[in-house]
Amino acid sequence: MTTSSSMFGRDPGVATLARISTEFDAIARQMSTVSAEFAELRRIVENPAAQTGQRSAEQAQASPLTSPTAASAPTPPASPPPMTTPPMTTPPMTMPMAQHPPTAWSSPGRPPNQGSSSYGPPARPVPPLPGPHPVYAPVAQRPSAPRPPRPPARPLSERVAAAAERGLVGKVLATAGVGVTLIGIALLLVLAAQAGVLRPEFRVAGGAVFAVALVSTAIWLRRKSGGRTGAIATAATGIAAGYLDVLAATKIYEWLPVVAGLAVAGAVAAGGLVLAYRWSSEHLGLLVVVPLIVLGPVLTGGLDMTLIAFMIVLAAASAWVQWRRDWIWLHAVRLAAPTIPLTVVGLSALGGTNTAHTGFQFAGATLVVIGLGFAGALVAMPTTRFRAVLAGLASATTVPVLLAGEVMDTAGAVALQAAVAVLVIGITVIFSAVRTERLGPLPDVVAQIWTATSLVVLFVAILVCFDGPVAVSAMLGLATVTSLVARSWSATSLVLLGGSTVIWGIGFAALLDDMPPYVLAQARLVEGNASLSIVIGSLLAGAGAIVIAVGWTRLTAGDLARVAYSAAAVVVVYAVTAISVASGVLIAGPDGFLGGHVVATTCWVVLAGAALALARRRTGSERTAALTGGLVLVAAAMAKLFLFDLATLDGIFRVLVFIVTGLILLGLGAWYARALQSERFPGSSTTTPGTGTPLRPS
Repeated sequence: MTTSSSMFGRDPGVATLARISTEFDAIARQMSTVSAEFAELRRIVENPAAQTGQRSAEQAQASPLTSPTAASAPTPPASPPPMTTPPMTTPPMTMPMAQHPPTAWSSPGRPPNQGSSSYGPPARPVPPLPGPHPVYAPVAQRPSAPRPPRPPARPLSERVAAAAERGLVGKVLATAGVGVTLIGIALLLVLAAQAGVLRPEFRVAGGAVFAVALVSTAIWLRRKSGGRTGAIATAATGIAAGYLDVLAATKIYEWLPVVAGLAVAGAVAAGGLVLAYRWSSEHLGLLVVVPLIVLGPVLTGGLDMTLIAFMIVLAAASAWVQWRRDWIWLHAVRLAAPTIPLTVVGLSALGGTNTAHTGFQFAGATLVVIGLGFAGALVAMPTTRFRAVLAGLASATTVPVLLAGEVMDTAGAVALQAAVAVLVIGITVIFSAVRTERLGPLPDVVAQIWTATSLVVLFVAILVCFDGPVAVSAMLGLATVTSLVARSWSATSLVLLGGSTVIWGIGFAALLDDMPPYVLAQARLVEGNASLSIVIGSLLAGAGAIVIAVGWTRLTAGDLARVAYSAAAVVVVYAVTAISVASGVLIAGPDGFLGGHVVATTCWVVLAGAALALARRRTGSERTAALTGGLVLVAAAMAKLFLFDLATLDGIFRVLVFIVTGLILLGLGAWYARALQSERFPGSSTTTPGTGTPLRPS
């Protein structure tokens, strides 16, 4: 039997090359087929319509129904050339695999657009591909509807005419008439008295008759069709004229005592507001109150307690108008009537005006106005649409209290501010917890506004009561207590925590001003600045920083929590150092400065150990933050030990700080390694060979 090796001259390499050549021939034929198919696909993609038409023409030519000649003489299919076996000779080492580009008719019997290959038989005809998929066909765009042309702006005359149809022009004219008429009445009362025109009795009586006539005319107009606007303006003019007449009889001619004059003025105001309530017109209520606020000081000759008392009576007399009426503008104006004059009194005292004799009256008037503001807000709260606005207006009545320190003595001002703060926070707590049929729970937004108000008043009271480092300690204490309260009062936690953070920041900035960090490194400067207030303030600063950081961590995301913990760690390190050094100086003088730094370095290492211990009890990002903080604090303690303590301390203090710090670090390292081993292998223990003694991993 002849083997392949004998056929090729007994050379196995020649047979292997022959087999490889055959395989390459087959690969070349396959590549030629693929190239032809890609060429056809490209032609279809580039000109799908021509391909579709050509395909239709070929089908029509080949159909027996439309071409009888073709049907009678069918063309036999061209038989492919036979497969030829390459001669069994040594093939060349390089096999050409060149592929001819596709042509229309490469060879007889070959379909169009088929490439030719230099190897093997021609490829089988490829059926024409269909046209593009409907998804990829061009989509007809629906013509967009033309936009309607923008109407031209109406002329000014047409807009004025439309406003007149709505009654706006009539209201504007009526309001202007009210103002002009009231100015005329004021001029009648003031200028006539200065010029001696008519007797005082005729002036006052004429003003009263004129006021009654105007109100009567307004009532008659109200009954007529379309007379509402004129009736409101006329009634407002008559009622304001009555106010001015009463003030003239009380202040200018002094016919009525102040109490009687205020009572009559309150009766006039009540009558005007009765009309406003019956006519359901907030506009009339505003026209009753606003002119009096503007023209009252003209008749009284300026701002005094008589005018303030009258404004308080006006605010009290108009409180009932809010019943079943959500008139927020009238509510704001009647509270502003006494609040603005009281604020002006405080600002005048701040500017240097002597108001010592009005301190008690100022305190009483302020408490009455605050009571009116909060009582009105609580009564209207269940039915109003403006809860936050009502709460803000009630809080605005406490603005004069912030200036009490300029009007009153220190004890009286602090007592007034503390009373107001307790009153506001008490109202907030009680009405947040109490649920009745008429008064439901206080809305959260109202509780937050009033809580912030009480916090501001307390902060101002601290500034009035204390001064210097004592004020710093008081501010830090207030911030710490407030942040603790924020943990239990969920409705106002964010407000309390934000307020405590602001107050703590102000107090800590003042503490840094009294005891800057660089002072702690110089004994002479520490001796001049050290005090018990600094020690207490540093203690409260560190405690407040920790409580505030925990509070923000509970309420916010993790990124802010890490920032809060990092800031708290820095503050605690400063506070510990300030407490140690200041206490040492207060106790032992210059030697206490050295001993204080020994204690400070030791405390830094102890704090680092506490942070590492905390890291063992936490997971995730909290563990990473605590571990990082502990290691950073260890590095800081080592830097302080070698850069500051080694150069500054001497004698026994230098020895102590190195020995104590070294022992703490040794114990800390041993404990941490043991704890880490226990965590990796919980409950694991080994036994010492020959003794049976359990040997725990170190």
